[in-house]
Amino acid sequence: MEFIYSISEAFKDLKNPKMQKLSIVLGSVLAAFWIIMSLWFWNRGLLLTNFLISNIPVKFLQNAGSQFIIMIVWIQLILASLGIIYSLFGRFFKNIFSSIALVSVITFFWAFVFFVYHSEISGYIKNLLRIFPYQSIEEVVSNILLAFMFYSFYIATFYFIFLIFSVKILEEIKEGQYPQVDTKKEFNLLKIIFINIRDFLIFLIGMIIFYPLMFVPFVNILIIVFLWAVLIKESLLQSVFMLFGKEEIDKKKIWAFCILSVILNFIPVLNFYAPAFGILSIFHYVMEKKEDRLNLA
Repeated sequence: MEFIYSISEAFKDLKNPKMQKLSIVLGSVLAAFWIIMSLWFWNRGLLLTNFLISNIPVKFLQNAGSQFIIMIVWIQLILASLGIIYSLFGRFFKNIFSSIALVSVITFFWAFVFFVYHSEISGYIKNLLRIFPYQSIEEVVSNILLAFMFYSFYIATFYFIFLIFSVKILEEIKEGQYPQVDTKKEFNLLKIIFINIRDFLIFLIGMIIFYPLMFVPFVNILIIVFLWAVLIKESLLQSVFMLFGKEEIDKKKIWAFCILSVILNFIPVLNFYAPAFGILSIFHYVMEKKEDRLNLA
């Protein structure tokens, strides 16, 4: 019961003006920062990605290239659809929930279209890629892999900095919704930094180990979601524990919250709210556990 309730309350708290402002401003600033960093270090980064894919067979690269291109086209169609709808009917989408509903519908609509016609679309793109020499295909895949790496750096810094700036907002939400629950604050910034650095290194090692699987359709999505969840899970949970005290939890539910959070990173616009949803869902889950224990006492 706490699981569904925590998700529901997390979505409600996304309407909090301070939480919305932090999500959009911080997400935009970090996006601009990492775009600049990627442009600055792009050629150096290509040395790494070129090395990683240098021994991959050309047919495998053609398949990988087609899947990456499909993903890019899917995202572009989502953005284009959102732009058209907002330009024509923007006055009807004034709050976050109507916007989330619109983005979700458009995302799943294009996902359904691409799922139904995947064979035809993939076949067309593969035939197109065969026109180009091996070096061109290798270059395409190498660039896309590097873009994913920089986006992962963006996600890592976004979650980490969001945790620090959201402390006061979480404390305000706690006082408003759980005033009867006594908590003990032992927030340790150095410990959070250590956890983030450790998990980021684990993420990098995992990405190097599993990178061949990132070229396998659908498996690559599972690998990416798993690695992103590993990247954020412990820092989110320990931040809540340090702010409000430890509690007995179901670790499977924490994993589920983190997976739902990182899935938002695949959806344009909603990705700005991914860290907020992650920390809020775990926060409500822990607080509900505390409240239940208090009521039983």
